[in-house]
Amino acid sequence: MYEQTELFISPAVSKMQKHSSEPGAQSPILDSPPRPINFPYMRPQPAAQRSCADKYQPHVDGLRAIAVLAVVFYHFGQPAFGGGYVGVDVFFVISGYLITGLITAEIASTGHFGFRRFYARRVRRLFPAMLVTLAVSLLCALALFSPVQIQRFGSALAATALSVSNIYFWSEAGYFDVSSGLKPLLHTWSLAVEEQFYLVWPALIWLLSRGRSRQAGIAILLLIGLGSLTLNLVWIYGEFDEEASSTIFYLTPFRIYEFVLGAMGIYLAPLFHNRPRLQDAGMAAGLALIAWAVLNFSDATVFPGAAAVIPCTGALLVIVSGNSRMFGWLLTNRVAVGCGLISYSIYLVHWPLLVFYQYYVFREPQQVEYAMLFLATLLLAYLMYRFIETRFRWQKSAPGISPGRGNFIAVNLGLMLVLCIAGSAISLAKSQRWGKGQSLSAQAAQEGHERRFQPAASGCTVLTLDDPARCDLQRPFQLLVIGNSHEVDAYNAFHEIYGNDQQVNLISFGGLNKCRLEFGADGPASPISIRDCNRRFAMLRDATFVNSLDALVLSLNNPFGDQALIGNKRPAWRVIHHIRTLNPRLPLVVMGSYINTVRDCAELYNRFHSLDACKNPQFAATTGYGERAVSTLPEASATDYLYIDKMWLLCPSGGVESCVMEANGEPAFYDDGHLSLGFSRYLGERIRQAYERELADLGFPRSDGIGN
Repeated sequence: MYEQTELFISPAVSKMQKHSSEPGAQSPILDSPPRPINFPYMRPQPAAQRSCADKYQPHVDGLRAIAVLAVVFYHFGQPAFGGGYVGVDVFFVISGYLITGLITAEIASTGHFGFRRFYARRVRRLFPAMLVTLAVSLLCALALFSPVQIQRFGSALAATALSVSNIYFWSEAGYFDVSSGLKPLLHTWSLAVEEQFYLVWPALIWLLSRGRSRQAGIAILLLIGLGSLTLNLVWIYGEFDEEASSTIFYLTPFRIYEFVLGAMGIYLAPLFHNRPRLQDAGMAAGLALIAWAVLNFSDATVFPGAAAVIPCTGALLVIVSGNSRMFGWLLTNRVAVGCGLISYSIYLVHWPLLVFYQYYVFREPQQVEYAMLFLATLLLAYLMYRFIETRFRWQKSAPGISPGRGNFIAVNLGLMLVLCIAGSAISLAKSQRWGKGQSLSAQAAQEGHERRFQPAASGCTVLTLDDPARCDLQRPFQLLVIGNSHEVDAYNAFHEIYGNDQQVNLISFGGLNKCRLEFGADGPASPISIRDCNRRFAMLRDATFVNSLDALVLSLNNPFGDQALIGNKRPAWRVIHHIRTLNPRLPLVVMGSYINTVRDCAELYNRFHSLDACKNPQFAATTGYGERAVSTLPEASATDYLYIDKMWLLCPSGGVESCVMEANGEPAFYDDGHLSLGFSRYLGERIRQAYERELADLGFPRSDGIGN
């Protein structure tokens, strides 16, 4: 998004959901570096430690090069690499193969497995370069980011240092998630998955090796992989929604089957040995499967799920076909192997570099800039590999501190703990402005986000109708507000009009978002129990409830949709059609759109120190001007509803430059377009003033001027 996003690089994974990963182990079975192949920057392992150097498999490094370049080109906005995020999964397969091979080889040759030595190697492999990346990213965040983003970065830094960043990014994923383009550590989610894999996999393989039957151990591994894949499918076809999407994407149990596929390479490789034609066929098929996924998958692909089986199977075939004479050169040439050797550093460097550059220029990079960023990534990755990875992995880092000794490991762990504490402190300092002068603190922005939900949270909903403390069904006017995430805006506006009116019972539906809609003969339904989707839609099929209503308000962002969004809006209109079929005389009010921005308004204010930046056409994603007139939705041509034109209401001169961006001490919105509570109250006042006659004609009761 990767990931991503959020630029809203996607509500679904908002887009980034922009993914990335990197191998946990280097290349050979015993985690030793390759024999020199004329790369001047390669620093070979001392001869005394290269007992299995003859097992080095250069094609695995070539496969790493393909994986990391697919991820980088995906993140760097190259359209042909719409599925480049599958490089993550290729890395997982490689790790499953290498780590399983390392463990089984040691057990076979010595009869036991050195857990302490294994984890010491993992620290030497991963931590030095990671520490440099985190420390430099922290300095860049403090220098460039706004207080809001600094606070979020602190939380991510602490989670990354604890190897749980995948859980952290999963926990904050959702509709209101911040853009992936503002998360310089988002790519570490995949490293966290690998590190969690390292925690359990050695013990599992060691336990299986103690069994009497090798076949039984393989069968157990296959069952574990099948269970992980099944878990994906159950999640997807059970209660799939945006939360389910982030769950299967970020969390380790849903990725285990990819590591298992890699582990199967240890047992499949002998079947390909000394079979040139099979090797050629396997290499060709494997590369084709990976290429197909990279070129044909997109952010709309439900992933990983069953889709990830395609690139993962491709990676497995490539791994076991390393001696292919016809196609092997594609992976074993000097460029491919060299890129693979520095793939970990490429992975670490490329995403923070892109995020901080985008934040500095405050726009999407152009193609020339992407090319420069790519070259900068390669240069920084080479320097990281040459002076950090190689130096601290194989040589003494300082007098008395050797990578092979416990004090080196302790220093790395201690530094990671320091970064964790620093990140936690930054995360907790929500009221700090970090020397940014006139700016919104993270606390002020968060409180502004949360305030908008307060009236609806304590008010009447379709599920609390039997609670007299919240709902008064005896009031003469029952008003239902329904919509997507902008439902709250309309609820707050009409709450300003009728909140103290004893004639009106204002009811919120709770949002159409994240409920998988199904339309049957008796109306709309949702099979999802999360957020009570099934119960809430059951109320819309209840004729008694629907006929008790006296008016209906629909609040959607871009309610009529543009060409790209018509399909997205039509289900909401079908719900409205169903409600009005049950209650044909039910008056309908449709709330129009206001301004939407490509960046959060709070972020724009912090960058330019003026709320006028939130209506600057440079940062506007959409406006509501002319939305109804240009719509091709059939529902848009209907005349039996009142359209509340927010642009006419809130932009006096008819141009976006005159739009009101602040009211009652709050900006119009803190995020990319969901109205703040203070601004919704102002909107309610304007509706009361400008639409009193139209509302009265629909039967709305009198409230300070509305009605007769």
